[in-house]
Amino acid sequence: MDSKQSLQGAIVSFIERQRNSLSSIPSVIVIGGGISGIAAAQTLHNASYEVVLLESRDRLGGRIHTDYSFGCPVDMGASWLHGACNENPLAPLICRLGLTLYRTSGDDSVLYDHDLESCILFDMDGCQVPQEMVVEVGETFKKILKETENVRNEHCDDMSVLQAISIVLDRHPELRQEGLANEVLQWYICRMEAWFAVDADMISLKSWDQRRFSQPNPTPFHTDNLSAIQITANPVLHE
Repeated sequence: MDSKQSLQGAIVSFIERQRNSLSSIPSVIVIGGGISGIAAAQTLHNASYEVVLLESRDRLGGRIHTDYSFGCPVDMGASWLHGACNENPLAPLICRLGLTLYRTSGDDSVLYDHDLESCILFDMDGCQVPQEMVVEVGETFKKILKETENVRNEHCDDMSVLQAISIVLDRHPELRQEGLANEVLQWYICRMEAWFAVDADMISLKSWDQRRFSQPNPTPFHTDNLSAIQITANPVLHE
């Protein structure tokens, strides 16, 4: 029996058990054993649902995965807590697990948790960009972001960070960059996009640098609850 048939059989078996059960407990199938799926399963379990968690891989965690095949731990997915660590929803879980946190720089801001100015850049011809330029454009980028605060305060309606940057550059042409320096500036913007996993024209000017979450005291995830959740994990399915 291949993996696909095993997965289908598990689903059918679960449904049949529910039909034959006299219990009135509601049941839910959660597809995907990444952090969202696990959190959803925990929430449903806490609400007295009977939960089956299905995962196509032979492990849980989704994109959160550490590879030890090189003889040392290498994070293949998540590795940083973005923003203020004591307000990140994952912080309670990390504390419960007793994991060690390391600060990647002395900067507590939302964006600069590690020093982008220390990165070594190369142009399209393979030549290294002068480090002085990387540092100078980095300082200019910080000034641009600082000026976007004025744009935010002047407008009641939200707009994208990219639109705000355009307004700032129109007002302060001295902050504009040309040639290679402009390419470095675009790199800084790209790093910001990577940080938020979205294009700059989709990043909210109102909230991109806010430290407060809508739920400042999220319920910690309890790993003990996994024992009460039926988990079916299989290798990746192939036709």
